[in-house]
Amino acid sequence: MKNKSLERRFRRVLEEYGWLKNSRVLLGVSGGSDSMALLHLYCSVLPADQIVVAHLDHGLRRTAARDRDFVISVCGALGIRSVVERRDVAQLMRRGESIEAAGRRLRYDFYEQTRSALDCDLVALGHTRTDLAESVLMNLARGSGLRGLVGIPPQRGAYIRPLLSFYREELREYLTENGFSWVEDETNDLDLYQRNRVRNDVLPSLRSTVNPRIDEHLAALAEEALAWRQEIEVRCRCLYEETALRHCEWPSFDLHRLRRLRAFERTELLRFVGRELGLEALPRKRTEELSRLTSASGRWVFQWGSEVDLMAQDGVLRWSPAVEKKCAFLEAEIGQTIRWGGWNIAITLGTANDGGCEKLTLSLAPDEKIVFVQCKNGVSTSDSLFPEIRQGGQVVARRENSQWTIFTHRVKYEKVCQIVFTPLRGNWRKNEWN
Repeated sequence: MKNKSLERRFRRVLEEYGWLKNSRVLLGVSGGSDSMALLHLYCSVLPADQIVVAHLDHGLRRTAARDRDFVISVCGALGIRSVVERRDVAQLMRRGESIEAAGRRLRYDFYEQTRSALDCDLVALGHTRTDLAESVLMNLARGSGLRGLVGIPPQRGAYIRPLLSFYREELREYLTENGFSWVEDETNDLDLYQRNRVRNDVLPSLRSTVNPRIDEHLAALAEEALAWRQEIEVRCRCLYEETALRHCEWPSFDLHRLRRLRAFERTELLRFVGRELGLEALPRKRTEELSRLTSASGRWVFQWGSEVDLMAQDGVLRWSPAVEKKCAFLEAEIGQTIRWGGWNIAITLGTANDGGCEKLTLSLAPDEKIVFVQCKNGVSTSDSLFPEIRQGGQVVARRENSQWTIFTHRVKYEKVCQIVFTPLRGNWRKNEWN
């Protein structure tokens, strides 16, 4: 085995971040050089029974079967369990969604389902330092703020990226020196997607005409931005404690205290609350508009997307769910999570033995399955504001007399379905914000 130094570096990364655990880790493996390096490096530090490989065929390339068979073959030789699935991205795209965005959504859905089913603590992805430099440049070109300069964070929840300190070329050298192979995605050479254009045209031009070490500098900038972002998060939590009002269901501020903050602090605090509520980030102009409004006297309402209103009245700025007051029904497909005011709502596949469900027994035809309503964190779904839930234009759940009437659907599944309500921010209806 050659290039032991790379393996030692990899182990140090895992130890530094606390990612070496006595539990399974799920690896996202496409068959390309980055993900194959991830697989072999993990094999150098963990036994095979602690590694699971997940491979998703996006249904976009004729050579996808070759990649699938390659990953299965390598995993078999290494004694590692592999989970392979095919999802037709082109068919499953949502309205207004790009191929790239749809592929990413379906890929992460697949990872999450596999992680949960196989009880894996972490999901390791093969993003490299080269990918990090590309992402920073792309975010800059899109008009990102300081937060976007982080590019690809080392960890987001259960998802980790142990290769962010390794360049793609050194990983390929490691694979070649040790006789490990990989498959090439032929579409990487085509300028079909923005990242390909940055990788194939923009960065090579910058290396040759501006600075040959541009990748290194962009990646270093991302690390500085990450340290800045972590400090800002700590500062925003302190600011929240200093300015927020107590005993409120949703975040509420004393406007007089809020106005005493510097404009930068006020803007970051407002963004912080939006992130804590799981809301879409506001564009820069909308954020500036909201910051200016906080200095305005009188009553005003600011719409944060279609989900949340910010209302200033009697010296208090309050967040409150907007959609909950207006929406009569929601349309959702099985496997899809949708936002509704203070909730994430999903129609998911479940089992008849799932705990925490409000189960209603119905008389069913042979091809029908029961739909359960489940509300996480102990919050009751008897709230009169909850809308109907629809799937494919047909009602599957409706409130009647402060309880849920569960209808059936005629799609044949081996498992039942359940509707899951999850508060955006813990038990916010139980004053967790205080």
